[in-house]
Amino acid sequence: MILSLVIVLIFLLTIYTKVSSFSFSLSSSSSLSLSSSLITLNKKRIKTTSVIMTSTSPKTSSSSSSSSSSINKPRLSPMVENMAISKTIEIHALTKEMERSGKTVYSLCVGEPDYQPPNEVIIATADAANKGLTKYTAVTGELSLRKAIADDLTKRKETPYTPEQIVVSNGAKQAVIQALMCVACPGDDVLIPSPYWPSYPDMVKMCNARPVSVRTSAKDGYILTPESLRQALQSNPKASCIILCNPSNPTGGVADLENLRGLASVLRDYPQVTVISDEIYERLTYDVPHVSFASLPDMMQRTITINGFSKSHSMTGYRIGYSASSTPIAQAVAKVQSQMTSCASSIGQDAAKVALMEVKETWMSDRVKELKEKRDLAYSLLMKIPNITCPCPDGAFYLLPDVSKYYNKKTPDGKIISNSHELCFELLRSQGVALVSGDAFGCDECIRLSYAASKELINDSVSRLGIFLTSLQ
Repeated sequence: MILSLVIVLIFLLTIYTKVSSFSFSLSSSSSLSLSSSLITLNKKRIKTTSVIMTSTSPKTSSSSSSSSSSINKPRLSPMVENMAISKTIEIHALTKEMERSGKTVYSLCVGEPDYQPPNEVIIATADAANKGLTKYTAVTGELSLRKAIADDLTKRKETPYTPEQIVVSNGAKQAVIQALMCVACPGDDVLIPSPYWPSYPDMVKMCNARPVSVRTSAKDGYILTPESLRQALQSNPKASCIILCNPSNPTGGVADLENLRGLASVLRDYPQVTVISDEIYERLTYDVPHVSFASLPDMMQRTITINGFSKSHSMTGYRIGYSASSTPIAQAVAKVQSQMTSCASSIGQDAAKVALMEVKETWMSDRVKELKEKRDLAYSLLMKIPNITCPCPDGAFYLLPDVSKYYNKKTPDGKIISNSHELCFELLRSQGVALVSGDAFGCDECIRLSYAASKELINDSVSRLGIFLTSLQ
């Protein structure tokens, strides 16, 4: 009797297992591997399920492939859908593709120094790992590094921040977006002088605020004038913030003391406006001394200073930047960072501290001298090309020439050049020269080139640019 019950139970369990396996196989859309007899028994069930699945799908296609594509397409946030693709990354990808195919590419599109970090930094990087400095630090950064940053800003830039007002981040880029997240409210306007760094507008949109481009002029060296600032503030009463990039990427322009005083004078009439002063290139100036905006009277409490080690010490891969601001804003920035990335690299932080405290000033002055020589070379070659205009930059390592007089002309094989993007694409295709189109910077009549490269590469690239432009008819 007991044996019969056991046999019955085993039989029922077997049937249940097979049915369950089929149900799971159906729901996961995997191939059916059941016996033909079980498929026959469940034919009605399969038909019903198929009808239900078809009727509940938002879109039905007669083609099975298009139906599968519709089902597999992920639902993305509108924020991402509306975000622009970086033109610098796009041109860089095409450059790498050409190199893989064996073609020679002359690239002046990368926005980083072409030299290595100071030797002290390289040694400190290995030492930090060997000493076991590989764990989390405080969210805002190691106190010793924040003290070094505060001391540097106080002595060198005349902005007496305290360590508690410094937040060390994963690069200056993170510092900018976190600053915006703390001071730009949904529906606010954020003023951005144009030409601008391509990430600024999309960062503003990520905060549900509206980027407002404020056009600058080549005759002013692409520097925002007090008159233009006042007009922009009057026209956009919802403006709560302005981003100043000084020295500028992409123009290399440096706002002098007189200009900054004029901007500060205008801003005193608009106390609700916070200034995000991106000063990541401040060590790389040639003819105009850099002045930190926060050092101006009445400006420190309303300014968020952005800086880091990528451009000054060629530590782009270390990803160490920072913001310096009033204590309430610094606390807000720390709160945001605690929920995003936590601390910056512990090894990178230790190397950054060494960069501030142990690298001799002569190393920096030598790099600036080298870059100035490269600027002079690139600018002189550029000015030999007919129908090009370009202010001579006083900082960073970029040139932004106006090439619009070559628009609406044809290449030798008949392609019409209508804008900066088409010009850069055809330049890369025909001459192997990689530059960045000006539309990425809100200035479609221009193209950007970086002279942080060897003199040989600068000479070859600009010469080929001239050959290409003068070939247009």
